[in-house]
Amino acid sequence: MENLKMGIGRTIQYKILALYRLIYRCCYLLACMGKPVKSNKVVIPLYRQDELEGNLKAVYEEMKKTHPELQFHIIKPNNKISVKLFKEINMIAEAKIILLDDYYLPVYLINPRKETDIVQLWHAAGAFKKFGYSTVNTKFGPSSSYLDVVPIHSHYTHVFVSSENMIPYYAEAFHMQRDRIYPVGVPRIDYFSDQAFVEKTRDQILKTLSEKQRGMVKILIAPTYRAGSSSKESDLDIVEELIKTAGHLDKDKLIVFVGHPYIDHSHFEALQKTSNIIVDGQFSTNDWMLVADAFITDYSSAIFEFALFHKPLAHYVPDLEAYTKNRGLYNDLHNISDGAILRSRSALIDWINSRHTGESYDTSRMIEYNFSQTSHIAKSIVEQLFK
Repeated sequence: MENLKMGIGRTIQYKILALYRLIYRCCYLLACMGKPVKSNKVVIPLYRQDELEGNLKAVYEEMKKTHPELQFHIIKPNNKISVKLFKEINMIAEAKIILLDDYYLPVYLINPRKETDIVQLWHAAGAFKKFGYSTVNTKFGPSSSYLDVVPIHSHYTHVFVSSENMIPYYAEAFHMQRDRIYPVGVPRIDYFSDQAFVEKTRDQILKTLSEKQRGMVKILIAPTYRAGSSSKESDLDIVEELIKTAGHLDKDKLIVFVGHPYIDHSHFEALQKTSNIIVDGQFSTNDWMLVADAFITDYSSAIFEFALFHKPLAHYVPDLEAYTKNRGLYNDLHNISDGAILRSRSALIDWINSRHTGESYDTSRMIEYNFSQTSHIAKSIVEQLFK
């Protein structure tokens, strides 16, 4: 009886959602009537952060440099089914380019104009944990019934990925043809070869540390996003694990914790009470890579970018079986990473205490598999878009 009520409730919910989509499409069509696409208009929705950074910032700066005629409209989208979403219709109706690095609901609700390029830079290197259509009907992912109403990740005209090896996975995740997926690279890693940027960022970060902290072995920890409630992939609480780990670390070890942008940072407050852990929200994970001596994650694809520094890296995954069952990985963890795979808290403690400054680590296999090129990527992307 309970299942029947839930089924009826979902049916009603999807009918309301379908009606919303119909109204939204009609409003979009009205916004397009008599208004040509503006050939110099670029719309950049910021879903993951409050200001330009990462892939969006790298491509934006290259566009500004090489195409000064462009006019940029940077917006903070609502990305939820509500009346507020209608405010963005006029903006996207006239856009020549909509530049994304994540989910953007409005373009999945409409039938975009043929003159509009919807460009997905995506925020992750490589193909690690499953997402999009690869997770349909799993505990983590969307239901096929929902996708019948809202075809997420649809209408992309260009998708840029880190290497040719990634194309099959992104074609599956975005449910799209492979010939619109370009293995150019991850534009934000251009900053790693910009010496002026590297030196400036290092100096800025080190100024935030005490003299004692600057001399410590800095272990960067950046876990992936984890869903909540009924969609959560496992019961692992990374905050609790780190608090229990901190008291067993050598005195010269400093943990730098950078939380995922989707997680409310109040969730990490308990970590700030621990003297050998700092929680940072000012600098990005990529910024901290410039000063870190080692890197630990669970299932974040940031580990592929850290591989470019040839320093020690590891996965803390005591929940590997549960995570794989409820969300899934595109490949076996041992096959896609050269990092140490830590399955217990004691293994985590031992690995951290074994680290020291100046260590070298062979990550050539990871780099070769995950990156087609590691410099001038933003330039290559902009050239591709303006052919």
